[in-house]
Amino acid sequence: MAFRMFGVLGALSMLGTACGSDEGEGALLVQVAAEETISEGLSTGQAAENTRDYGVTYTKYLVAIGRVKLGRAGHADRRDESVYLADMMQVGEAGLDLVELPELAPGQWNQIGFETPAAGPDAKPLRGVSDADAQVMMSQGLTYWIEGTVNRPEKPVRFSFQVRVPTVFSDCESDGEPGVAVGEGGRSAGSITLHGDHLWFDAFLTGSEASVMRRTQWLVDADVDGDGKVVTADLANARPEAIFKNYSFAGAPIPINSALDFVRAQLATQGHLNGEGECSWTLTP
Repeated sequence: MAFRMFGVLGALSMLGTACGSDEGEGALLVQVAAEETISEGLSTGQAAENTRDYGVTYTKYLVAIGRVKLGRAGHADRRDESVYLADMMQVGEAGLDLVELPELAPGQWNQIGFETPAAGPDAKPLRGVSDADAQVMMSQGLTYWIEGTVNRPEKPVRFSFQVRVPTVFSDCESDGEPGVAVGEGGRSAGSITLHGDHLWFDAFLTGSEASVMRRTQWLVDADVDGDGKVVTADLANARPEAIFKNYSFAGAPIPINSALDFVRAQLATQGHLNGEGECSWTLTP
């Protein structure tokens, strides 16, 4: 089901007839960046991106990301097939360069997309990803490995999620303009941004983020044995009716039959362009 939302240079491939190298062509540098809700976590309060109960601190936010695609009518699609492993805690808001697409006709390339696939043996770790963590991601075919703490004052709850959520993000826009603009004879930039607050939405977006609130109590409730830690297996065993109070699952990409389904479904929606620009998304098998 589809809905509206990377430094290292990759090996480039093109679909269709190759572009020429005419004078005046430009290049696009694609970067990956973390929203502050990943690097700084979430605080409690009444502001739009605050949680209504307990704050969240992340310590690890690994993702498999890549397969950048750029398209424009009348021109051959441009694609980088590489998959990278990034720790968004190390990437931060400043971002890292992911791939550069050269020899582009100047103007608006109105189709840009990317994937967060399951990591395979050819995935390329970016700066800040340890060899040991990369091996876990690749050997288990993970898309995300996320760790952190829900900061409940009386007893914090730690969490560690290792999940496979292969997702295709397409038709990305920025400030209402589809795609990205490429300047003449120079290098333009676009940033793929991941948001860290979708895991805590109390609904699935059908428009503005003003339509959702951020709540973390569900994670506390998923700690059914009271050991202060929630791992992937706990999510799989947690029934949604027991922990998601007054939540809406309308618009979810998959049926929500467990807390793990909820986590996978929300992670499949968190890709954006240039900060807040939305993309369509499709959760693949």
